[in-house]
Amino acid sequence: MSVQTPAVVGHCDELLVALGRFRASAPITQRWGERLAAVLGGGGRLLAAGNGGSAAQAQHLTAELVGRYRDDRPPFSAIALHADTSSTTAIANDYGVHEVFARQVRAHGRAGDVLMLLSTSGASANLLSA
Repeated sequence: MSVQTPAVVGHCDELLVALGRFRASAPITQRWGERLAAVLGGGGRLLAAGNGGSAAQAQHLTAELVGRYRDDRPPFSAIALHADTSSTTAIANDYGVHEVFARQVRAHGRAGDVLMLLSTSGASANLLSA
């Protein structure tokens, strides 16, 4: 049997606190999920973006929506805006990094689509501009 270290126990305690806070937002999260399911099921699109690790999370989500996730089903339209490196770098070069996502939203977004922006700080100017 292994002995738990204080760091591991502390991390578990932090996760319990975070899950408790998340539980309070469960109704909002459920409504958001239902709305996204309705949009995607109706032929709409998810545009997702983030910076750094948040970009990786957004891209994982869009990959699962276009792919199969758990069960075989028709693909949903989902685009990770940061994943198109040619567009991202061209827009950053021509218009500035603050326009990287906003310009792509104007190009790809349609009425009724969902835009999901992931950020740990909530203060990323290029995401807020979108």
